[in-house]
Amino acid sequence: MSDQISTLQSTLASSPNNWEARFGLISALHQEARTDEAVELLSEITELPTDDKSIVYAAQCYQVLGASAQAQSVYETALGLNANNEAAKAGLRSLGVEPDAPVAAVAVIPDDEPPAAAVVVAEPADEPVAAVAVEPIVAKATPAPTDGSQTVSLASAASVAPAAAIAAQPKIAQPTHAAPTITRDDTNEYDPETAELIDHIALAEEESKRRHQAAIARDRINSVVVTILVHVAVIFLLGLVIQKVPRRTPPQIVASSSAETNEPALEKQVLKKNSLKAEQATDTSAADILSVPSISAISMSSMDSFTGADIPVETGMTFQPSMSMGMPSSSQSMMMFGQPLEGETLGVILDVSGSMAEYLPLVIREVDKNFKDAPIVYVRNARIQPEKREVNIRPIVKEEVVPRRANGTHSPFWFLWGDLPRKAPQRSVDRLIETFKTRPNQFLAVGEDGHWHGGDRVGEAMKFLAKENCDAVYIFSDFEDFVDEELALEHGRYLAQSKVRAYIQPAAQESEFIDIVAKKIANRTKGRQLPTLASFLGKEGGDGPKPIAPPRPTEMTNVPGTDYARPRDEIYGSDWWIDKPNKGWQEIHRLEEPEFTAVFYGPEARAFIYLKDNKGKYIQSPIQFGYHSRKDVPDSPDNAFRWRNRKFLRNEEPPSFDGKEIVWKMVLEDELKFRVHLYLGRKGMNATYVADPPTDGTYDHPYIYFRVPALAKERQDKYYGPDLPKDGITLDEVRQYAHPNELVINLPRQERDRYADSWKKLGFEPGYNTRKFDELITSFPSAIRDMKISGKSFGTRVVNARTTSSKILLHGGAWRGDTEPWEAFHARLRRIEDKRTRFTKTEAIEIFIE
Repeated sequence: MSDQISTLQSTLASSPNNWEARFGLISALHQEARTDEAVELLSEITELPTDDKSIVYAAQCYQVLGASAQAQSVYETALGLNANNEAAKAGLRSLGVEPDAPVAAVAVIPDDEPPAAAVVVAEPADEPVAAVAVEPIVAKATPAPTDGSQTVSLASAASVAPAAAIAAQPKIAQPTHAAPTITRDDTNEYDPETAELIDHIALAEEESKRRHQAAIARDRINSVVVTILVHVAVIFLLGLVIQKVPRRTPPQIVASSSAETNEPALEKQVLKKNSLKAEQATDTSAADILSVPSISAISMSSMDSFTGADIPVETGMTFQPSMSMGMPSSSQSMMMFGQPLEGETLGVILDVSGSMAEYLPLVIREVDKNFKDAPIVYVRNARIQPEKREVNIRPIVKEEVVPRRANGTHSPFWFLWGDLPRKAPQRSVDRLIETFKTRPNQFLAVGEDGHWHGGDRVGEAMKFLAKENCDAVYIFSDFEDFVDEELALEHGRYLAQSKVRAYIQPAAQESEFIDIVAKKIANRTKGRQLPTLASFLGKEGGDGPKPIAPPRPTEMTNVPGTDYARPRDEIYGSDWWIDKPNKGWQEIHRLEEPEFTAVFYGPEARAFIYLKDNKGKYIQSPIQFGYHSRKDVPDSPDNAFRWRNRKFLRNEEPPSFDGKEIVWKMVLEDELKFRVHLYLGRKGMNATYVADPPTDGTYDHPYIYFRVPALAKERQDKYYGPDLPKDGITLDEVRQYAHPNELVINLPRQERDRYADSWKKLGFEPGYNTRKFDELITSFPSAIRDMKISGKSFGTRVVNARTTSSKILLHGGAWRGDTEPWEAFHARLRRIEDKRTRFTKTEAIEIFIE
């Protein structure tokens, strides 16, 4: 810890209302990559000062951590207190906002305040509020002022600055106790891109209504014509029966009489007329809610019953009613994006993984437009496969929608801050977070023990909605995840027996698994597959949502401003996107080789490997070596997320180096020993470990790993990296830049009997599997013999990670699902329930650099 930070901490402890000290401390912590501590200081802000100088420092506290929306609000509050505050005006200009520009006021009604204490929040008319994707710490109460300085609370901010105020807790630090939060009615609020999409939807719905009305009119005319023709035919037949024509027989010499015959009885003819119901136009108002608290935890929209035959409508953009006699020719239908869905009550399943976040606000808006407060179950992937892990469908509670728990464990909603912003525009993620906090009747499918891919979540969600009396289920996903045909068929049979129709809609493009879901589930339940949303909106190649798995480029061209293996003289330089060692690490040894420079640190077992080009210049971010041990938290409020990283306490003795080997003898939380041994070689190193198991019966999941760096990092929807321009590039451009790089994963053929099935579900097979750096990987496989990384971004260098013994195999991973290799990944050595107490050099993970 630097002397400057220590001094600022002492100053702030003695004077909590010293805003200049708070700003200086937050800035210093942020510069030293101690983001968690900086955010914790930020989350302590519950009241704003009223003097010009202090309130500007308060705004700068938010701004330095990237919380632009909150900083803007504080600057505007400062101007509300003093319109001549030049520092506040300069702050707004630094955010790209003119101080005198008009703003749209949005009322904020705190949960614990009467309506009269509403706070008015100002936000730019054309710019959505953006949340900051950093790990928040639970807010702490700020002590009462002791130095006589004045502050303004949120409850009184309206009277002081009626044109502007701010949220008490920024979205990066939402408390779980009662605190004012911003609420707004987004029913008619669109940003330009969403407005364009909605216009397409409105036009499609109008066209669908016009065609539907034309079909009804045509059916009525046809019905009348058919009825007249049938009546004419019946009258004609009756005339033939009444006026018989004598048979043409020759005269008979002998008189004869025929036996008496009974005339056939005429049955009464009844014509079944087409029963036409008045069509129900798409209603944008709130539908009636049928709530059954004694039976179910959810409430569902109700519509008039459909009494016709169960005839599935073919996939397509138009709806052609049946012309069959004796059944309804058109029916009342629920609508989604202008497409009819038959049934009375609708349940919704939304894939909330990866790039799907860009679509979800639009889909949820469409659901609420037609089926107010219909139950929605969110799943983090659409994988349908047998798994032993259980799935829990749990209701979403506003206070629980935070990144972390008070005990330091991740919450089930961590992915909203730690995953989605990497692949989706921040404005879409912000709206999704707001929806999670404000919309009723929502549920999250949570896997056992916090596994993001654990359990058959889609199957459990369908069963849940069927048991809650939904008779139609709408599933929206990219359908890129593995689908087991037998299990999908089982789900289809269950829904069919439960008389629940399934409608599926892919996001942006067809996938190999969507046909299985359509045939085994949708068609079997007399539902259907809807057109892809992107094609329906006419957004191929436009500015709308893109496919989660982008198509391979047919012709490669360099992205302007980018370079491959751009050399630098400094080992890491000052750019924030190049990984750097923490300030608390101490260098214990440095290994210089023509291909790389390796720097080893203490007191914990850490190492950075900086690649070099043929001229000895440094390229890319470093490959990192580290260790992992987790601690279970039995008293966690959420059993599915009850662990965190185990803390480092001390070393038994200082890390040792004898010229060829480095040994760390660490003592971790609960006095568990974790020892790491590195053997240095000419072009790389071997690493192994031993770890004491916990004595309380829990599992610490120990392993060591080498992490391949990210080629680009995201900040406010732009991507930056060592080879990219200083002002950043777009996600599509990152993929184009990263495409020439390759990852080759070798899965041992001799282990196919044991692992082939799990490899297949992830899209891998025994032998060598080559993946471009812009290809989507839903999850990395286990049991890897070796991994090879090469390409233009690494210059002439080739990085190999492999095992040193046939007795052990590596595991791959990215610490989250639905990733592309350019986002970073790792190879780790993990020995499940390892009881050994000594090092074995021949059973290690090796990194070898050519």
